[in-house]
Amino acid sequence: MSEASIPLGVDSATSLAERVPPLSWQAALEAASRCLYCFDAPCAKACPSAIDPSSFIRKITTGNMRGAARVILEANVLGSSCARVCPVEELCEGACVLQ
Repeated sequence: MSEASIPLGVDSATSLAERVPPLSWQAALEAASRCLYCFDAPCAKACPSAIDPSSFIRKITTGNMRGAARVILEANVLGSSCARVCPVEELCEGACVLQ
């Protein structure tokens, strides 16, 4: 991105920073432990990328981070990029029966 294409008053380092910082290992484990692993999971139905959240969440709870990443990337090769722009609060988390 050239300096000319960055809007005035916007620092390029700030504009490329993560909007929501990643969870710590402990926070991810605590969040994952709340999953009910629903048979007819509304979170999976709400995902426009056809990712099964309960599948990768189960892998997180067992400490299998590579497996969790594999579940996401097998469903969506751009999973890492999509995660940065996906409105999870409205889609999968919003559809969760615990909400």
